[in-house]
Parts: sequence; structure tokens; C-alpha cells
Amino acid sequence: MPTPFAPDGRLDEESVAGLVRFLVSAGVDGITVLGFLGEAHKLSEAEQDVVVTVAVQAAGGRVPVFAGASAGGVRLGVERGLRYVEQGAAGLMVAPVSAEPATVLAQYRELDAALAGSGGRVPVVVHDYPASTGVKVAADTLARLHAEVPSVTTVKLEDPPTGPKLAAIKRLAPGMSVLGGLGGLYLVEELSRGADGVMTGVSYPELLVGAVRGAAAADQAEREAAFAAYREAAAFLAFEFQPVVGLALRKEVYRRRGAIAHAHVRAPGAQLDDELARELTDHLAHLHAVRPDLAAVPAA
Repeated sequence: MPTPFAPDGRLDEESVAGLVRFLVSAGVDGITVLGFLGEAHKLSEAEQDVVVTVAVQAAGGRVPVFAGASAGGVRLGVERGLRYVEQGAAGLMVAPVSAEPATVLAQYRELDAALAGSGGRVPVVVHDYPASTGVKVAADTLARLHAEVPSVTTVKLEDPPTGPKLAAIKRLAPGMSVLGGLGGLYLVEELSRGADGVMTGVSYPELLVGAVRGAAAADQAEREAAFAAYREAAAFLAFEFQPVVGLALRKEVYRRRGAIAHAHVRAPGAQLDDELARELTDHLAHLHAVRPDLAAVPAA
């Protein structure tokens, strides 16, 4: 989920809690804070702690809250991860610091050992997102992580084309969970290839819920209907996932849906201008026309 801010850039704790409640009411199975969409790199350590604490309290045990503990250095990432678990995070999402297999294995082993030594392991999601991290990890390295590091249960796969890599991971490590990302643009194809779900910042999480529930249906007609309903939103998903302005768009949608008070993006992030806001209004009108069920606002 994104991190809400006030117009002056201050952390909006009330909107953090409100957005968590909104997402829970939309039917999600879990929430991840402090990812790339959460502007974690623009938050102080103290602010990051507040986001985790408030999100966990607002979730109230109804869904697990995972926290992004990626960092430029291994030790800093371990320290963050341990702190977030102390604050109630049910699991962590961590990006690799290197593509070199030995370095990757050492990074996650250090985190795993620290978690085990602090009172118990929690699930760790490997964030495989080369476009943002600059690190491209091979499928066989991810499989080794799952086999050799007990806490590594899952990979969030954002290394396109995702289909072939997803299939390779499932072949090499059948027990490893694979979650899609990339704005949900390839979710139907990923679910068809065996993805276990999706973790991405789509501002209509109901779309994600419907597709994932549909993929698990025993009836083929029900699965096809769920995928068709998801594809009806394809134009909006592509518009929302635009580089540079995607975060501002998503925050504005959440603001219009009543989930957060303001759509501010911290500098140097882009804000919406009048023309982009008008285009968003047009896209929302079309989305609600093809998917009238999405026009309703979940109860926060």
C-alpha cells in the first residue's frame, strides 16, 4: 500500500490507519507496507516504525501485515527487519543486494539467522524487481534460497517476461510461493501458469481479489468469467501503472474513494496536474461503466 502524507509532506497516521481498514474491507488477504510504492526510501527510520505500528494496529489481526525491509546494506536490512517484527509485522519483504548467488545466499542467511535468534522466524518474501533495484536474480538462485534458507517462502516476481521465470521457479522449487506484481498487468497469465497470488498497489484491490478467487474456482466457466472481468479493467490498469506518475494516480484514486485524506507524493515524486487529473476522471468513468460493481466504496 502507499504511504499517505499531508499536503505539507508530514506522515498522515490517520490516513495510514484508514487505508488499512479500507483494504481489509475490500477483501485482501494481507497488506504490505514500506515497499517501493510506499515511498520507504523517503521515510526516516522513525517514520517507518510509525507506519508499521499503525498498520498492524489498524489491521487488528484480521489480515497479516508484511513490511518492506530492503536496504542498501545487509546489516541495515537485518536491523530493520528485526525492528519491524518486534512491532508486529507478520513477515518481511526484502530485495536482494546483489545478483551474485553466493552474496544473495549470504544476505538472506544472515537475516534468517537473526530472525531465528530473536525468538522465531517469520516468512520472508524476496522482492525480484530489477527495474527498481538494478539486481536481476536467476530462477535457480531463487530456488536455492527457498531450499537453503528456512524463512524464504515466497518471491514477488517483477522481472518480465514473468511467465517463463515463473514456470522455471515452480519447476525448480515447487514449494515456493510466487506472487505477481507489475501493477497486475499480467495477472491473468501469471495465475494461469500457477502463481499463488499477487502483491501490487492497484487502487482497486477488489480487482485482484476477484481474479485470484476466480483462479482458484473448480469450475472452468467461473475461472474464465473472473479473468474476463479482470481484463475489462485492462485499460485502467495500464493507465494507472504509468512510470513517474503512477504513484500520484493511485493516491488520487484512493483519495477519491475516501480511503486517504490527501494524494500528496513526497518530493521528488511527481504530483498530478490538471490534465492528468482530467484523464483519470475519464478512465474512472469508463472503468465504472464496464465494471459497475467497482463504483461502490468499501466500508472503512
